[in-house]
Amino acid sequence: MSVVSNSRLNLDSLDPLMSNWNAMAELDPLWAILSDPEKKFGKWSLEEFFRDGDREAKRVVGMCKANGVGVLYGKMLDFGCGVGRMTRAFSRFFSSCVGIDVSGKMVELAKEFNADRSHCEFVTSASATMPFADATFDFVFSVLVLQHLPKKSMILGYISEFIRVAKDGAVIVFQLTNEVPFRQRIQGRRRLWSLLTLLGIPQGLLFRLLGLTPIRMNGISRDVVERFIGGQGARVESVERYDPSEGRYHSYYYFVVKGPRPSEGRVA
Repeated sequence: MSVVSNSRLNLDSLDPLMSNWNAMAELDPLWAILSDPEKKFGKWSLEEFFRDGDREAKRVVGMCKANGVGVLYGKMLDFGCGVGRMTRAFSRFFSSCVGIDVSGKMVELAKEFNADRSHCEFVTSASATMPFADATFDFVFSVLVLQHLPKKSMILGYISEFIRVAKDGAVIVFQLTNEVPFRQRIQGRRRLWSLLTLLGIPQGLLFRLLGLTPIRMNGISRDVVERFIGGQGARVESVERYDPSEGRYHSYYYFVVKGPRPSEGRVA
């Protein structure tokens, strides 16, 4: 599988992504992040939505401990933060938290919804290279984000970015769908959204009356992900099923540590 480095990614490919998520931020921002069919059309309450994030943050911290992955609770990054669900949840554990998202409208909501969290910061970026220096974060996290990127090369490019901005010894935890089965790759409803949008049909009409969204699904097989990480100066410490109840296909949480294992590279 060929991989395009971040410096060579066509930034034009990020423009539709930014536009689509700005549209969902206008139409139904909470459901766009947690797409429970029963919560569509504004039925998530903000309290319930954030409570779900709290549960997930506790689960992730617990899985790190259970798998012997030591976390330093300093500065964390939430990639694809949306309205700040997980940034807020992790702020209970970390001294400072930064959420980053391609959608400026999502980030505006994140700042509004989390104004009470002074140690949470939110940043908009539509660049293939994140606006952070090397070795900035003690913990990097992403959930329900990478699977919506349009290209596998882009997914791997951002995983490389996670490793770049992580400190040596830092922990990186991200969720990614396994290879999407052929039948699910067609994604006709998303394609219809794109076509009708080009024809000038209002997106609110497409969403509310036709049930269409621009959200795509993508994935990469576990062996490809693990080999890629191994070539980026990091190591996979553990892999856990994200949601064992998924029937059609599933995804994983990858628990990654930057740098070689302590025994590697030592001279006897």
